Amino acid sequence: MKRLVKAALLLLVCVYTAAGAAEKTDGKLFGVRLGAQISNLITDAHWGPYPDISGPGGLFSFDVAFPVSEHFYIHPAIGLDNRNYFTYGEIGIPCVALEGEEPCGGYWEGYDVNSFFYLEIPVMAQWRTSALFLEAGPVVDILLHMNEDYILPEKYRNDRCYEDKRIGAGVAAGVGHVFDFGLSIDARVSFQFTDLVEGDKECLTSTRVESEMWEENGKIHTRVVSSSSEYMGGSYYKLLKLQLGIGYWF
Repeated sequence: MKRLVKAALLLLVCVYTAAGAAEKTDGKLFGVRLGAQISNLITDAHWGPYPDISGPGGLFSFDVAFPVSEHFYIHPAIGLDNRNYFTYGEIGIPCVALEGEEPCGGYWEGYDVNSFFYLEIPVMAQWRTSALFLEAGPVVDILLHMNEDYILPEKYRNDRCYEDKRIGAGVAAGVGHVFDFGLSIDARVSFQFTDLVEGDKECLTSTRVESEMWEENGKIHTRVVSSSSEYMGGSYYKLLKLQLGIGYWF
């Protein structure tokens, strides 16, 4: 992953240097961009590997515009992409501990949260006019850090049989406008066609257990009446991201 980051930085430096030598330019070659986004999980599963299938986030990037001609630019960037998935839940687990055993069961409420930080590297071909610009191109995401926070204690959760994929690839397209003084606004959509997770995903099951308890000779007895498990996973886990951005070109 360090090699990919170094390669991306080298690419931006080379493009920026080349842009400075270009004859046709409006003088604004380097920019920064701040985006607000909604990340949507696209899957055929009943529920996905994250607490919710849609969540908010944001992006901050450093951008370069390489003017190939009066209207055509190459627009690479490197940015930090934050995605969050969360949902509110209330969970109760009835359980009676026998004498000498540790307490079990309980009631919990709150938010399940998954937070991700990606290094995002798009390389866009941009057609720019005085009214607006259109751009499209490939994008690579590299997972830098993730954090999980669940309301249900770990001892009651199923072990994960999948891992979050470290590198993803997709395509992005956008439309926007650059004002004469350097401010830009845009809307962008991106689709990641590689899976967000890897592994057999077989642990994505929903288990239902019915039991009964009775007291006999002063002791509590429990027996399972019925139980069933249903596979809730799917065959694909893609990402569709919608983003509004504002930036400034120097």
